Amino acid sequence: SSFFWAYALCQIPAGYIGDRYGARVVLAVYLFFWSLCTGLMGLVSGFGVFLALRIGCGMFEAGAYPLANGIVRRWVPVYGRGLASGCVAGGGRLGGAIAPWLTNYLTFGTLDGWRRPFVVYGVVGIIGAVVFWVWYRNRPDEHPAINQEEIDLIHGKEYIPDTRKPSLPNFRVLVGSYPLWMASAVQVISNFGWVILITVLPSYMEQVFNTDKDTIASYQSMTLAFGMLGMFFGGWYTDKCFRTMGPKWGRALPIAISRFIVGGAYVCCLFLNDAKLAIAMMCVVALATDMGNPGFWAWCQDVGGKHVGSVVGWGNMWGNIGAALGPNVFIAIKNIYPDDPLKGWNTAFALCAVIQIVGVLAALGVDASRQLRLDKHDA
Repeated sequence: SSFFWAYALCQIPAGYIGDRYGARVVLAVYLFFWSLCTGLMGLVSGFGVFLALRIGCGMFEAGAYPLANGIVRRWVPVYGRGLASGCVAGGGRLGGAIAPWLTNYLTFGTLDGWRRPFVVYGVVGIIGAVVFWVWYRNRPDEHPAINQEEIDLIHGKEYIPDTRKPSLPNFRVLVGSYPLWMASAVQVISNFGWVILITVLPSYMEQVFNTDKDTIASYQSMTLAFGMLGMFFGGWYTDKCFRTMGPKWGRALPIAISRFIVGGAYVCCLFLNDAKLAIAMMCVVALATDMGNPGFWAWCQDVGGKHVGSVVGWGNMWGNIGAALGPNVFIAIKNIYPDDPLKGWNTAFALCAVIQIVGVLAALGVDASRQLRLDKHDA
């Protein structure tokens, strides 16, 4: 939870810094420092220092998705933002799918083997930060490999770059936006239900089905792989809906459908007594959850203007508060039934299913037809 709290609370500052100074420098710096914190976690001794580095990872990783959304907005036409967002987030899920078995492989062999993945991942991230800084540019017209036809395709032939740096976002508009609150509510509910997959799923499989650790690692990878597929499909689907239904339902409907499917999957979990069937439903949870994420990202890009990073940061902040609360709530529910683990887990799944109904209703309030006028330069 320490990671998620730091990650959540640093979302808006990271988004604003990226909006103002550009992703080329800011995202490279963030990536460098979260990778440094990761690598150092494999070298230090003592819980206090380890915890501080874990919090540092959360602080710096907070810049990833707000800045990535700014990149998509500046580099992708409006009709392709959903799929582009799905590709970016799908990369995150690909890393998550690879991580369990790769970590398991890297830790094998010595008592201190757990240190090795931190160092390896840290070094790879630092190299990635350098590559990103060398190749990326903040706008298509600044990149030496981009021609005028490509710029026209992205922004239209009448495009004139606006080089003015955004002001501080108008927080009265931010706080007063009903669609933004609805999108934020969806993020809370989405992450609350999804965080099971990356936190307490191993405990569930071990306590209820006596599953061994290697099999659990494979199961976790499988769920995140399905999430990656959901990202790609959800991105394609929200773009298709945007073209056929317009900005209102083109973003709201895919998000609402994803919440409905997740709720149904958790209801099914209440009646299963087989590990493989339970994991199949968790794969549905992962796929449907991530099917709705590109719609949220694309909505932020549609309405955020120069402050897309701040808008994404606001929604992600609430979403990760849900992720931070989730594991503690699940463990507390489970502990109510110390002699009956299955009853405890089923109670947690029932809670996840019920709150998805709220998520469906909140998703219907997401509206991309109304711009958020957050900058002093906005008319």
